[in-house]
Amino acid sequence: MREGNPTRRSDDTRVREALDLLDNVARGVARQLGSRFDLDDLKGYAHEAISDVVAKYDDSRGVSFRAFARLRLRGAIIDGLRKESGLPRGVAARLRAMEAADLYVDEKAEEHATQKPTTAAEADARVQSFLKGLATAYATGLVAREGGEAAPDEADPELATSRKEMRVLLDRALTDIGDPEGTILRRHYFLDEDLQDAAAHVGLSKSWGSRLHARGIEKLSKRLAELRGTL
Repeated sequence: MREGNPTRRSDDTRVREALDLLDNVARGVARQLGSRFDLDDLKGYAHEAISDVVAKYDDSRGVSFRAFARLRLRGAIIDGLRKESGLPRGVAARLRAMEAADLYVDEKAEEHATQKPTTAAEADARVQSFLKGLATAYATGLVAREGGEAAPDEADPELATSRKEMRVLLDRALTDIGDPEGTILRRHYFLDEDLQDAAAHVGLSKSWGSRLHARGIEKLSKRLAELRGTL
């Protein structure tokens, strides 16, 4: 009896796994956006991405397929939503924040999979650094492009003030961390450039740009903490 192609069986299994994940991923996106979108519409943005997710997965990098697929499916939904016209500014800002956080997670995933901590203290320090970086990436995506102003659907004076203050701190911190990380982050978040274009501006490839994005977020996180401590 013929066994069939093991690669094809593996691909089919991963397609089913990605389809199983999709409902959960779409629900998570809906919760972050205030459940204003139809769940089937959100899943529709990611259906076409499933075959690409399966084709691009490389298990030699130490990242599980579920983790890899979850980020790519979220990314496809976010990308689909961002292409929609007439989105409220508050929703658009949250989408940018989610995209920024996912980019940081993606960049750190392989590093965390291949570089195991040797002590409990080292593991704890890595988790704390990661969480601070994640929060910084989200906040940067949320406020940088909008100039720190509250969106019409989030017309809260305190929110507007906090966003303006955060943007001023971001601007100063990006200057302080210097090149090339500061320039890449500024062009990507303040000028809304694609990361590849932002990296090319300083003479680097997209892959190097991704590494420097993660490193820059961590430098930015530390510098923001220092600046807040002086206020």
